[in-house]
Amino acid sequence: MLWYKVGLLGIAWAQIAGGWSYDFLHIAPTARSAALAGIAFPGDSDPASATQNPALLRPTAHRFFHLTLQPYLADILHSVLTYTYDRPTLGTFWAGLQYMGYGEFRRTDEVGNSYGTFSAYEGALMGGIVRHFGKWHAGMNLKLPFSLLGVESYHRFGIATDIGILYEDTSKGIAATFLLRSAGTELYRTRARSFSQPFPTTLQTTFSYRVPHAPFRVHIGIIHLERWRMAFNDPLQPVRYDLSGNLLAPPPPKWTEHLFRHFIVGVEMLPEKLITLRTAYHVQRRRELNPKGTTSFGGMSFGIGIKGGQWRLDYAYSLFFTRAGAHTISLAVRPFRAS
Repeated sequence: MLWYKVGLLGIAWAQIAGGWSYDFLHIAPTARSAALAGIAFPGDSDPASATQNPALLRPTAHRFFHLTLQPYLADILHSVLTYTYDRPTLGTFWAGLQYMGYGEFRRTDEVGNSYGTFSAYEGALMGGIVRHFGKWHAGMNLKLPFSLLGVESYHRFGIATDIGILYEDTSKGIAATFLLRSAGTELYRTRARSFSQPFPTTLQTTFSYRVPHAPFRVHIGIIHLERWRMAFNDPLQPVRYDLSGNLLAPPPPKWTEHLFRHFIVGVEMLPEKLITLRTAYHVQRRRELNPKGTTSFGGMSFGIGIKGGQWRLDYAYSLFFTRAGAHTISLAVRPFRAS
């Protein structure tokens, strides 16, 4: 009975991660985003930032190819390829492909007999447009995510959208965004009775400020505006009983714990025009993935960017918890002369 009750607590108090389909849509698609804890902040002409927030795309990204490679956790390969094109009378467009390769798995029956291997991968065909209205920019993405599993011919396809709004005053060094991300539905799956999960729809906002007369840009992101509860009790914490031997429920998290887990804080340092240094702290990632009392740098991310006139190279390292991090490399080039 005790294990049953503890199990119920584990179900009732879980992390907010998981429980959705196509979660890979929220993995950082660029090294700059990865260095800033997975958020696409304004303030830099990253040509692939539109994959997260279409309002951030700029006409200066005209005819840029962008490739991101990220050897993710557990030998998973994540990659993103995009191309941008600007038409002054219509807006700035982009199109691309996101890919998640999970490698090969051994296929066995219920007693462990091997029947070869199978592969699994996910991805999304993507595209979008942004229109510019002075200091205001509004954009919309269309994404067609899919999951393919090489066993029992299991496939599924969906459709999703991102809608972003940006206000940017470069003279004052301020920028703010609002984003509806990954609002969608599933269109098809091979087995009608297969388990269906909702899309990872979320609302978020960001604020950025370029410190005057200093080579710093400060970013603040507020994630999961659609929910308040961000903290949950750890089901593995010690079990408590009252004087009668009855199991006591753990105390609920404080309201401050819910509040702070919504925040991501980042800084970009611009010591030279061609070099940008980045770091950020993801409070929710730190709280969920690092045990209490640890002194690791979990939740931190770091990066560097180098850019020229027709190219830019970015690198990031994201630390999830002790000895578990991900490297991300992004390369953007304009092979043809912009016209």
